[in-house]
Amino acid sequence: MKRFGLAVLLCALGVHAWAADEKPAKLVRVTGTAEVKVIPDRAVIDVGVEKEDASAVIAKRSADTATRRLLAALKQNGIADKDVQTSYLSLQPQQHKVKGITVRTFAAGETLTITVRDLSRLDGLLEALIKAGGNQIDSLRYETSDLRKYRDQAREMAVKAAHEKAEALAKALGQEIGKASSIEETNTDAVFNYGYNALAGVDYKTTREPSIAVGQKSISASVTVAFDLI
Repeated sequence: MKRFGLAVLLCALGVHAWAADEKPAKLVRVTGTAEVKVIPDRAVIDVGVEKEDASAVIAKRSADTATRRLLAALKQNGIADKDVQTSYLSLQPQQHKVKGITVRTFAAGETLTITVRDLSRLDGLLEALIKAGGNQIDSLRYETSDLRKYRDQAREMAVKAAHEKAEALAKALGQEIGKASSIEETNTDAVFNYGYNALAGVDYKTTREPSIAVGQKSISASVTVAFDLI
């Protein structure tokens, strides 16, 4: 039993001595960021209708009829079925005061989420939807169909930026960097949405110039890398 205890003690002393001799790694840790500007090539819009009536059934039927007109307008404008999705349904009681009298009604709403793959047709499509009875345009979001490509590009640029920064820091100390010992992506690309609102009854005959600016989408990447100092 004494021999076993002595063996354990010697083993522990050996581990302690090995740990004491081991030197902490010499590292330089940096963060590299990059941003890629992309012109979007498609848009996603949320278009809806809202109808109100004293009867919940009639309010819902009116909203359904209006939505069917929207769907017909989308087909007439070449929007494929796969690019249209019902994304919101609502039927809510409403309460109004009219000359001191409480009036109770029901508001029915339906929203379609539509992907527009030809941005040159966006203005005309919105006009057609409003004429068909759409009285709510809740949002407009721009996207790129090749997001993976630009995300990879931004990530690669961020890694290069981290490498250049580490080299500059090491050089200032009269040293060089070796292999990377760790790398971590610290954030994903930012998505910017642009809002657009319209109401039924807008007189589109007054102007034929585009009313929507596509702009650019910013896709960013950030990585943290630790390099060996040599």
